[in-house]
Amino acid sequence: MRTIVVPTDYSKPAKNAAVYALHLANALKCNIDLCHAFALPVESPMLGQTAWALYEYPALQDENSKEMKKLVKVLENKEKTLWGDEAFPYHPSIYYSCEGGDVVQVINNTAANNKTLLIVMGMQGAGMLARFIFGSNSLKMIENTQHPLLLIPQNHKYKGMKKIAFATDLKRKDIKIAQSLIKFAQYFDAELLITHIIQSNNDVIQDTAYEHKKEVFLKALDGKVCYNCIYSENIDYGLDILKNKDIDILAMGHDHRSFLERFTKSSHAARQAAELEIPLLIIPETDHLFF
Repeated sequence: MRTIVVPTDYSKPAKNAAVYALHLANALKCNIDLCHAFALPVESPMLGQTAWALYEYPALQDENSKEMKKLVKVLENKEKTLWGDEAFPYHPSIYYSCEGGDVVQVINNTAANNKTLLIVMGMQGAGMLARFIFGSNSLKMIENTQHPLLLIPQNHKYKGMKKIAFATDLKRKDIKIAQSLIKFAQYFDAELLITHIIQSNNDVIQDTAYEHKKEVFLKALDGKVCYNCIYSENIDYGLDILKNKDIDILAMGHDHRSFLERFTKSSHAARQAAELEIPLLIIPETDHLFF
């Protein structure tokens, strides 16, 4: 079953991400799998907590199941508002699960159970991407996800998909990611913008080797693709320029650690990210790309 996994903690950002995921599921012709991980009491046999935890588990699961059913109802009502009661256009089916344990483990286990296309999560905090990135659960997900991870700013609303920017340094292994993103973009009739942000004091764009590298990269791609090279003093100024390209999603490979570090470490970069207010798609090195 083709699925979008949507972790939720019932917060406003999580609910907003679930609605965004609903639009994606409609276009991708797949279903929604909501999941929630609830905390368990610290187990300590010496304090008699193990037996208590086992006793309380069904009650905690039942309580969370009630909350999940409420969210399912909200999303089903949203479907009716958007697409009516008829079978066409496609209406995603909505499932849910909740279990106690580590958040990242629960999310990854849920994703492993089906043919998961995406994991869609809401960004926490006052729109500040840096704060979100360094949150424990989100950082762990970026490091440990085996599926594409889409992070949605808490105030961002789905307005269709026309352009997806892929930030890359044109390495050969990024070609596979770009090819997958083209397939993803085709569901929305969107364009993939291959974007290379270069330090302004670097003359690499005049280099023959660089031109060959770019040619090899672009030649391997077939679809609605364009190329954009941004000269900038640093990565956050480059992103400031990129935001004026009217992009709907910024995508990058998981292994671009230097990019992520520069993207989040400086306060200026965090401000730029907050102003962008667009979803961030992390693509891990994995065989689990089902677009």
